[in-house]
Amino acid sequence: MSPQLPGSRRANLVGILLALCGTWCGWPAKAQLTSESPEVKQCIARAVGFLESGAATDARLGAYALAGMTLIKNDAPPNHPKVVEAVQQIQQVLKGGATPASFGDNGIYSIGMSTIFLCTLDPDKYRAEITALLQTLQAAQKPHGGWGYLQKPTGDTSMTQYGVLSIWEARQVGFDVPTSMIERVADWLLRTQDPSGAYGYQGIVSNSDALVPQTEVREGVGIAGLGSLYICANMLGMDERAMAEEKARKLPAALKEVQEKDARRSLRSRLDLRLFQEAKSRGNRWFQQNFRVDPPLFPFYYLYAVERYWSVREYVEGNDSPSPSWYQDAARWLMKTQNDDGSWVDKGTVATAGAVPDTAFGALFLLRSMRKSIERAKGFGRGTLVGGRGLPKGVKGVTDVVLRQGQIVAKPLSGPAEQLMAAIENAESPERAGAAEAMADISIADARKLVSTHEGKLRQLVSGGSIEARLAAVQALARSYDLDNVPTLIYALTDSDPLVILAARDGLRRMSGTFDTFGPPDQFTEEDVWRAVREWKQWYRTIRPDAEFED
Repeated sequence: MSPQLPGSRRANLVGILLALCGTWCGWPAKAQLTSESPEVKQCIARAVGFLESGAATDARLGAYALAGMTLIKNDAPPNHPKVVEAVQQIQQVLKGGATPASFGDNGIYSIGMSTIFLCTLDPDKYRAEITALLQTLQAAQKPHGGWGYLQKPTGDTSMTQYGVLSIWEARQVGFDVPTSMIERVADWLLRTQDPSGAYGYQGIVSNSDALVPQTEVREGVGIAGLGSLYICANMLGMDERAMAEEKARKLPAALKEVQEKDARRSLRSRLDLRLFQEAKSRGNRWFQQNFRVDPPLFPFYYLYAVERYWSVREYVEGNDSPSPSWYQDAARWLMKTQNDDGSWVDKGTVATAGAVPDTAFGALFLLRSMRKSIERAKGFGRGTLVGGRGLPKGVKGVTDVVLRQGQIVAKPLSGPAEQLMAAIENAESPERAGAAEAMADISIADARKLVSTHEGKLRQLVSGGSIEARLAAVQALARSYDLDNVPTLIYALTDSDPLVILAARDGLRRMSGTFDTFGPPDQFTEEDVWRAVREWKQWYRTIRPDAEFED
């Protein structure tokens, strides 16, 4: 007679044998779910079917935008009736000019979702609307940097996440957003984090680096704040700075000082990298300890924020998996809880987002919405996900591109200045370097024509293009003699390449008529550069007292 095993050991042995038998006998293992899995796609299709139906009614502007964005993310055509209806609703609110009050007391939801929707749909066609929305968002930003109810002084973590996300989406498709606007909200997020690493509903701002306890700390707003922190860190170049510092630690001492000086010259944010790293670590620990797929309040809104947080974090950490465990667990829960009509709706007794937003949130999670946005944004450059970081490889002979339904569409070139830009943008062009230098000799009329058409793109190239592109952009902006571009040229004085710095200096001297007054000199030190930056700012404020500068 064989010896008897204790119950727990016997159960474990049986489980192991069954698992092995399943492998040997060809029994199907638990499916690894992704956004492309047939059962997931079927679940998404049912949700989209609900959003397309007459039952999906919600008069709030944010709900229209959410439904339209979900359809577009699922490859609906731009002339889809629900998409067209969402655009018309946004245009109606913006008609005749808009202020934060035009969107209601909690209008940040509508402003943010509308911006994200139009950036996803067609940022070129709806440029005027997106610009108006961004201006309204900037006007609604509170003195401490957060966004919230118009009638309350506090910042609302839930609303602030959509302000941050809309800025990120707009930057990826080429819109200018003041660095100060991003820094202010990032500072608010750093100062309103709970000591546990989570976030509260209405942020209590710390007056120092020491965190203060927050109120109404819960899963939904906790992950909303943490995801927003990751996005702000990326927009401000903190991920690049962290990588540069890590690389510098491994360099020989003789090279380390050179790299550190170069890194300081190109920094764009006054905020402390250490604070971001500590805040991320606290937040990640909190999330690891508290993650669940079905929190008691607003679970679908929460999952939409979870996907956003994980997508950005995985990108930053270089750990991109198509089938992470958090996605599989939540996807199975969503498939189990979906209603017969394809909708999801939170049946909470305290508050509910409604069937349209909840269904959109569930579908956007399953679609890996943020991951799709990141993949699209990566086509514009490498490193940090910042719009305007140059053209994708393989797009030749163009100076401008637009995104239509996530596809890059080239615009044809015309005119000598644009032909130079084409050579500059083409990484394989043998005339690239010469074309950048030739930009200094184009006529003032050609420069003004180029700048009037591509001013935003040129400004972006100054801060994020190749050396040739940065030099050409500085030359073109200077040749236009448009004083509105002086802050960009002053920013170019902090470039890492001496040719760009001297081109910016020469352009400022011509535009100001002060040919010998301000520097830096031809052979300059870092101290010379920062002294020149201060002097040029002081000069510009004598003619534009309200000028704002990008640090």
